[in-house]
Amino acid sequence: MNESVLEKMAEAAHDVWAEGKVRDGWVFAPETDKTAKKHSCLIPYAGLSEADKESDRDLVRGIPAILAKAGYEMVAK
Repeated sequence: MNESVLEKMAEAAHDVWAEGKVRDGWVFAPETDKTAKKHSCLIPYAGLSEADKESDRDLVRGIPAILAKAGYEMVAK
């Protein structure tokens, strides 16, 4: 997977994660507080720290292996 595709998919993964959090009642806060449903990463992908972006990239890097275990593969459209 080239870097451009990786970055687009990482941003999409972050967006899906954030949408789920918001749907579940989470809000942005500078400090994450799980009890209060506040999270510091509920911001656009571009504003994340490099470490948080790398977490999203790592998640995306694992997708091909997950698909392969289920008998599928990623194919560019």
